[in-house]
Amino acid sequence: MNIKYDCSKKNGYSYFRFLFLFFFLNLWSLVCVAEAVSTDEHKKFNVVAYHVDLRVQVMPIKALKLMAKEIASHGFNTLIMEWEATYPYEQHRLIPNRYAYSREEIAEFVKYSESLGLDVIPLQQTLGHLEYLLRYERYAYLRADKKDLSQIDPTRLKEAKALFTELFGDILSTHKSKYVHIGGDETRILNCKRCQEAWGKDGEKIGKSKLYVEYMKMIAEIVTAQGKTPIMWADMILAYPDAIAQMPKNVIYIDWNYGWAFNHFGEEPSTLIKKYGLTFWGASAIRSWPDDYYVTNWAAHMNNQADYVTYAKKAGFDGMVLTSWSTSGEYTYEWIAHAEVVDIFPMRQVYPHAYPNDAFRMNTSAFIEAISQSNKLLPDSFAQQYAQKRFGLTVDESQSLWNILKSASLGLKADIGSVPLSGVPGLPSEKRKASQYLTEVVQLKRKLASIRPKQNVQEFSHFVMQVDIREFYLRFRVIQDLVESTSFSEADRISVVKQLEALLKDSRKLDKRFEKLFTGKLYKSEIENLNKIRSKQVVILYEQLTREK
Repeated sequence: MNIKYDCSKKNGYSYFRFLFLFFFLNLWSLVCVAEAVSTDEHKKFNVVAYHVDLRVQVMPIKALKLMAKEIASHGFNTLIMEWEATYPYEQHRLIPNRYAYSREEIAEFVKYSESLGLDVIPLQQTLGHLEYLLRYERYAYLRADKKDLSQIDPTRLKEAKALFTELFGDILSTHKSKYVHIGGDETRILNCKRCQEAWGKDGEKIGKSKLYVEYMKMIAEIVTAQGKTPIMWADMILAYPDAIAQMPKNVIYIDWNYGWAFNHFGEEPSTLIKKYGLTFWGASAIRSWPDDYYVTNWAAHMNNQADYVTYAKKAGFDGMVLTSWSTSGEYTYEWIAHAEVVDIFPMRQVYPHAYPNDAFRMNTSAFIEAISQSNKLLPDSFAQQYAQKRFGLTVDESQSLWNILKSASLGLKADIGSVPLSGVPGLPSEKRKASQYLTEVVQLKRKLASIRPKQNVQEFSHFVMQVDIREFYLRFRVIQDLVESTSFSEADRISVVKQLEALLKDSRKLDKRFEKLFTGKLYKSEIENLNKIRSKQVVILYEQLTREK
């Protein structure tokens, strides 16, 4: 279209009015486009879920309800409950452990949580992480291995279907959610003798994928028949995606990523979304590896919230889950003759939760901030602002607190003895850093003591406890460094015994403080066990060096 404009003085006003209108409309269109792009990038997740791990560190029902109230106040709309052996199965009464809830307590908790606007999704493991079930000889017919009791043999489709039809029938009778989590993560025994026979001519990679998919498809169909939508962890399907087209189309996959590359397990989730039109949720963590009782890796988890939530938005995930793992889910066993299991023990536990004044509240808040804002979360800035608002700290104090919490010396491994598998006795001097880390943590402890919160003191006290536990551990590690060195002498033994006595005395003080912080949050026997775990190595070495009979 060819338009001519009359630029004479007579029509000048109309012309400039037209130019103004033209530029205004163009500017408005640019703003609209910018808003559209921002809205698209600022992905609104339909599901914002909080994962509760009750494998160890079980909360009494009152504390569990306080947890739900706290989580709802943050803005979560869903709970994923990994009940494990705390669920009171009726047909399988051997499974519930000493801390199992009653059916009345389960009903009470679900009803209360729903009144807070929380959808309560049960998580029932179905292939791996089943030590709590497979430990019993009643279920030995399903084991994939004689010594590793973590997994069911995936070729036992008929037998597993019968068991999980009963278990799901029970657990779904107490939960109203349209979703049910069927587990499926870290199922590494896909190469058992029967597994390899099932691969046939497909070979290992394709064979494992078909074997895994056939089994999880069977499980998904059990819950689909109950009118539920199955959710499963995505790590194994990302590692072995060849047969994924055979999975039911209604399955939702949760990609858990705690700070690694987005293709860590194999395929990148966004690739499978584009290729197969799958629905994905993402999951970051506030407690996971490399945490243990003596380490809370604040910087790693805060960076995880920033990086992975940003990825999940761009990848088009429909939901986000904040996981909180009380243990790695790996166990060691105590056996007697003929492979009879006496007990199972988690290989790692982490610092417990204590809702609502919780050591992990800041990281939980960071997760909500990350999913709520359009820009990428800035961990340093968020942590300092949180400390100012939550504890009433000054700008300098809040910066000092965050520098303490993210200090590398709170999380680095303190090597002693010798380098594993090296064939060389002793440890090179450049690797002997236990004393250095202890010195640094003592300095951090002094700095932390100089920061005085004006509010929410109990939450702040968990930071102090975490640093004190780390210092206790490193004090013992320094002693171990001497005892396990090639120069350890009788004179050293006498000196070390005195140091261990002092450490045990301080341990009893920590016991009392720990008990005060977690009374009502955990059962008394659990608190006693965690205190025992913290000092067990000290006691064993003390008895060894004193020759106590």
